Amino acid sequence: MRLTESKGIGRMDYANRSRYSSSRLVRVLALLAAATLGGTAAPVFAQQATFADNVLSIMEASVGETAYALELQLGFDGTNYDFSVLAAVETPVTGATDSSTFDGQVLHVPRVDVGGIDHYLNLALVNGDPITFRLASFGTSVESALTQATSLYNEAVESQIVQMRCIVCHVKGGVATGSALHFVRGESAAQTNLGVFSAFVNGKDLQRSDVLSKVRGIGHDGGLQLTQSSTDYAKLAEVLQLLVDAAAE
Repeated sequence: MRLTESKGIGRMDYANRSRYSSSRLVRVLALLAAATLGGTAAPVFAQQATFADNVLSIMEASVGETAYALELQLGFDGTNYDFSVLAAVETPVTGATDSSTFDGQVLHVPRVDVGGIDHYLNLALVNGDPITFRLASFGTSVESALTQATSLYNEAVESQIVQMRCIVCHVKGGVATGSALHFVRGESAAQTNLGVFSAFVNGKDLQRSDVLSKVRGIGHDGGLQLTQSSTDYAKLAEVLQLLVDAAAE
């Protein structure tokens, strides 16, 4: 099946189609923190998927080697909750950890944030013309330790610590050539540098402790870089712990 832009359906068209109370979807999906019963849903945001006004918007859904941005309209026939495709526009593949995927039978939506709680949806393809998906299963999303580590690292460690401090010596050809930690300079180096930490820690608390000792200046030729009471130290410690946890998952 190749998803293409739906014909003859636009926002003005589906705005006038029969709507279902947002609270009904909330009850079915156990999204208890959504809008007030009987009211119109206010937009709720996640990185890759949102649900608002009975429309599920997905920024990236991978279909093989292609990706689409989708808008799906919720419908209820008294028994089933179905989502019909309003629009599907081809979009670049980013490979984001919380992007949706379609395997030919089921559209897997790993994260929809409602009321601050992430949920996953599995929508089974039940009709190819018009394209229609049916709610097959749902539940509360639990982010993997690696996903949490990646998010926190990008937010609080890469620019603030690695690029500002570590990279001065811990780079190929740098002063710390004897170290196993060699980072890469640049704005797009976060994933690579997180991988350097991950490989060094290798799921071991001892290795995590070694990094934290070094940044405190213990046995470190580069001296004190972070005090144990600092926010930066706490963020680095949390990322390293998540990397240890990820290895055990």
